[in-house]
Amino acid sequence: MRQIIDRKVYDTDSEEKIAKHGSVADKGDFHALAETLYKNSDGEYFLHCQGGAATKYAEHTREGTTFGEELRQLTQKDALDWCERRSIQADNVFEEFADLLENIEKSE
Repeated sequence: MRQIIDRKVYDTDSEEKIAKHGSVADKGDFHALAETLYKNSDGEYFLHCQGGAATKYAEHTREGTTFGEELRQLTQKDALDWCERRSIQADNVFEEFADLLENIEKSE
């Protein structure tokens, strides 16, 4: 997915995937939900959010509610908060956000 936000292009096909929560195997599944955290070449974080008709990412049309998706910008702190709320694997979090974490030994 590619989207322009604040005059910047965000593209899930060309940026680094950091972590994923959930999955969407069938876009017809009303409750399917997936969020994928990316980092672009400028070091900015964004989420690719997808969800079925019964999720917060649903798209509302004249015909009703359907599968929807969007990209959302995140600060580094917001990206770390997202990882914590989604229980993303600790190794991924350590590698990406070591400068924001307390109580960890940093190798020199």
